[in-house]
Order: sequence, then C-alpha cells, then structure tokens
Amino acid sequence: MRRIFIVFALLLAVKASAQMGPVELGKHCGDDHRSATKQIQKAIRAMNQRDYPNASVYIGAALRQNDEDQHALYLKGELSIRTKKFHLAEAHWKQLVKRCPSYKPDLLYAVGSLCMAAGRNDEAETYFEQWLLQANRETAFDSEVKGMLEEINLKETFLANPVPYDPKPARNVNTRWDEYLGALTPDGSQFYFTRRSKKRNKYEGPASPLRSVEEFSLANTLSSANSFLFEEGTALSAPFNTKYNEGGPTITADNRLMVFTICERDEKTGQQNCDLYFTTFSYGVWNGIRPVPNVNLPGSWESQPSISPNGDVLYFSSNRKGGFGGLDLYKSKRQADGTWSIPENLGPTINTAKNEKSPFIHPDSESLYFASDGHPGMGGYDLFKSTDDGPEWDKPQNLGYPINTEKDEIGLMVTLDGKQAYFASNKINKANGWDIYFFNLYEAVQPEEVVLVKGTLTKDMFASDDEAKVVLKNSTTGETTTLQVDEESGAFAAVVKKKEADAFVIKLDAKKAAFSAAPLRLALASSGPPSDVSRMEIKLEQKDMAEGESYPIPNILFETNSDRLDDLSELLVAEFAEFLSGNPHLKVQIQGHTDNIGDAAANLNLSTRRAKRVTDTLYGYGIDASRLSSKGYGESRPVASNETEQGRAKNRRTVFVVQQL
Repeated sequence: MRRIFIVFALLLAVKASAQMGPVELGKHCGDDHRSATKQIQKAIRAMNQRDYPNASVYIGAALRQNDEDQHALYLKGELSIRTKKFHLAEAHWKQLVKRCPSYKPDLLYAVGSLCMAAGRNDEAETYFEQWLLQANRETAFDSEVKGMLEEINLKETFLANPVPYDPKPARNVNTRWDEYLGALTPDGSQFYFTRRSKKRNKYEGPASPLRSVEEFSLANTLSSANSFLFEEGTALSAPFNTKYNEGGPTITADNRLMVFTICERDEKTGQQNCDLYFTTFSYGVWNGIRPVPNVNLPGSWESQPSISPNGDVLYFSSNRKGGFGGLDLYKSKRQADGTWSIPENLGPTINTAKNEKSPFIHPDSESLYFASDGHPGMGGYDLFKSTDDGPEWDKPQNLGYPINTEKDEIGLMVTLDGKQAYFASNKINKANGWDIYFFNLYEAVQPEEVVLVKGTLTKDMFASDDEAKVVLKNSTTGETTTLQVDEESGAFAAVVKKKEADAFVIKLDAKKAAFSAAPLRLALASSGPPSDVSRMEIKLEQKDMAEGESYPIPNILFETNSDRLDDLSELLVAEFAEFLSGNPHLKVQIQGHTDNIGDAAANLNLSTRRAKRVTDTLYGYGIDASRLSSKGYGESRPVASNETEQGRAKNRRTVFVVQQL
C-alpha cells in the first residue's frame, strides 16, 4: 500500500507545482531558441493569469514558427497539467526530455510520475533513473524515488490506476448455453462463434439421452449503430459441423476467405492435435475445407489464427520447435502464387520463454492484440497490444486492470473502428457459463483509424483476359497487393490506414483491357456504421480495347472552372502513364468533355485545356509525344442528360481514344 500512496503523492506534487506560482521556463539545449520568443512570453502571461484558451493559441503560434521550440513543448505540457489532460502532458514532456533531458531536471521526475499514474511502471522507472542522474535535481525527493524504484510492482500499480472497463453481454447471441470463440467479420455484418449445447440424436428417438454438442455457428448483425445487436444465430451447415471439432475463425475483409482451427484426437495415443484449415466463399456457399499449406507441422500445435484484412498475412500460435518456449506467435505471408510462406517467429519482443496465444491482428494490419503469461502483468494470462511500426514490434503494452485480472484473460478481438472489443468469459455471469461480451476500448490502446474499401469489377461479356487482377497499390512505397475478386459478383474489398489512404490506388491489371483505376478519395467516402469508419465504394470495369473506341480515365477531377488537377488526379494520371508504358505500341488521344452549364465557347476552351493538361502531365512521366494528342469537345458530346446533377457529373469526363493498338 505504501507504493500506491507514493504514486499519488508524486502525481499530486506534479499537479500542485503546475497550479501554484508563476510559470518558469527551463534551460534550452542547442543554439536554437536561446531565449523565449514573443509568442512564448505571451503564453506565459496568459497561463499565469489562468487564461488557458489564449495560452494555447500563443503556444500553437510558437510551434508554427518553430516546431522544435523546446519552450513551447514545455508550456504545452504545463498547460495540459493545468487543464487536467495528463496524458497530453506526458506526451509533450516526453518529446521535450527526449530532445533535452536537462531542460528542467525535475521534468524527468514529472514524466515518471505521470507514467506511473497511468500504470506504466517500466517507463516510470526509466525516467526516475534518469532523474536521479541529474546533478541539479530536487534532492528532497531522492529517498522516496529510490524507495519506489526498489518496491515498484506492476500489479499494485494497475490496481491503483484502473482503466475504463464496463463489459456488457452481446445481445441475443447469448443463450442459456455456452457461447465462445467469437469472431466478428471486419465489416461488422456477421458474427461467427461456437455454441455448446445439449441435444438428442434424432435418429435414436425421443427417449434418447441428451448429449453435449459443440456447433460452429453464425449470427447476422441486426444493427451496429451504437453497439452491435445480433441474431441469436444458428449452426452452420456443411461443410462445417460434420465430423470435425472446429472453431476460432478469422475472416478477410471481403468475407470470402476463412481460416480456422480443427482439433482431432489420436485414437491410439489419446493426444489431441490442432491444425489450421481454410475455406472460401463463392456462389453463395462455403467450399470444401482444406489444410493451410506450408503452415501446419505434424508434431506441433497450430491454432488461433488471425488473418490481415486483405488476406496477405496469417498470424497464429504454435508450440513448434525452435521457438522461445511454450507457445509462440508466428506469421506466414501469402505469396504471389497464392501459397503461404514458411512461418516466421514474431521474435523476442513479442514471444517469451512462457506462452503467447490468441493473436488478433486488427484491420489496420499493424495493431496486434494477444495473451501472454510471460510478460509482466496481473497474473496468469494477461492481454497485451503491440504495434508493428517499423523493423521490429513495439514493446507490448499491458491493457491494464480491470481488463486483466489475477485470472486468465485469453482472446480479444477489436471492431473495425477500434472503439469496441469482444471476448468470451465464464467469470462475469458464472451462473450462465460462457457468454460473449463487449466493452468500449479506451483510446490509448485503440488501433489506427482505417478505411474500408468495397468495390465491384464489372467484366464486359467480350473481355478476353481471364487472368485479370484487381491490385491495391501504395504509390509512395510501390508495394502492391492483389485483391481477391468474387467470381460470381466481381466484388472485392480492402482495408487501408486512414492516414495513408491518399497514397493508394486500386486498379485493374489485365493484358488487353482498357485502363481502369480509382484513388481513395476520402472526401467522397460515405461514413457508415460504425460512424467513425470511412467506407468507400469503388467500381472498376474490364473492357478490351479496340482502335477508334473511347474509354474513360475515371475519377479524374479538376478544380472548378480550371484545368488544374488535384493531387489524387495527378496520382491517377501517373498510373495511366504506367499503363501506357506497359503497352508501348498504344497511341491515344486524350479528350475533354464538360456539361452544359455556362457558356458553350468557354466550356470548349476549358475542355481543351483540361485534355492538354492531362497530356502534358503524361509527357512529364516519360510518355513519348508521338503517342499522344489531345482535343476538347466542350458540351457537344454528352453521354447523359444535363437535366440532372448525376447526368451532368457523367458528362464532365476525361477519356482516351485508341488510335493505334
């Protein structure tokens, strides 16, 4: 208990020092900003007068002048303390002490206190140790800090700093039977789970005994406006629930590839072994169940899969030889030919000498949630989050108490918007056994914001290329991912991080087809439930080229009454240039068209300039002038009625006409 009181004493000292007396700046490091600017001086006066809104304005102005202004960073932290936004104070002061540990020696002490109050004792320990090395620190606190470093205990710190946690049962899907091993599809439309109930064998008559039955089941989502509301759900039909003990599924964003675990018991030895299997959805049914190639080993346990939304990386838990001990987490990458690579261990940052299990990779493809009894925690298995934000995984973050307790917490999945987490438990309502629960996930452990992209590839009946692909391309890195396209509907889906969305293009890759591509325009994205997740609809068309025929360069936008391309249109023209480079004999004429709003002569001039702008941009990407020409037609060749906005939008278009194949 002494440690708990010290934690709060330290934090109270930080609060008190920030709220009492005038603000005093520290000593800068380096030659930039030896003294406070006028904006900093104004900010200090405002803070001393408790005029916090204006103080924030002045600090922001100082940072715009110099984003490395150490005084401004310090004041942002001080302001956050005074306005009780302690997580922001910690963030700002961490940046400052990283740049200048000696700016104010006691700042290390303050950051350590804030880290400890937030339940991150490992970080607190680092800052306190740095503080003890400062010659001009406030030595009156030495004995207390040293005592805390000696006595620091992660469990008690978590108990003293509980995180927001209010679990609620998933409506309808929970029954008097046991429900567990739940998996929500990335788009939130379906919930897969296992239900254990008691049934009679119908072939043995009404007097047959009840027997325990585990059934792989599905519940559709009825509503997702606030919290998800499900159907009660029913057992899946064949190929599921025939002879296997299956469950724990993971599904791609297009809802068409499922990987799950099947466990079988050896009749001779009595030992149970689990492996990973997959199935695909097409023409309205799930197809045959097959083992995941290159992943399963005969003498080890592979289970608890989690697949990235685009289906390119598969995470799972295994006790195979060569790991760090017990169960480790591994990943396998889907290769260009559709096969899976030899699994690789996630390394010592994630895996320990004990056990790591139940991985869940969020659709942002970098936030990994998992259970471990090897990392410091409350006891037993705790839930952690780590981020793949570079060459190595970040140090796992314990989700804190009371999400984690002295008992085992295993299995967590997070919704697409990152706001809620689902899990199964038999501890919350013991009388009802295993049920599915959800809770609001607090901000510090939420994943990246993402964009769910759903699209349709329309294939012309005369299209000749049966090997056409839909490719998601990051124009910044050049990295591409081939998306799975449903044979029946042409549907495809992808998930990208929102902060990187404007770097992505989805395009058709086909030998004889005309160019078809679309950038991810968030400004045109609809926001659907969950309300904070951007959702986009994209249409691509596969149509063979013929000389003399006209084809759209879709999704090119110009500024109003201007021939200036926006950034995403520049990106699209770059992809069109790549298309032309891949068809070196192709000669085209770029044509511009407008609606009938405004003067006809002005529209003709505008369309001419726009067509020329696209052509000139293509020249800039290395396309030879002999292969290009341009012409504007203004409003003279509409393809839809100009009486409606929808029709006018279709008429405002840029196309290319094939002059030579």
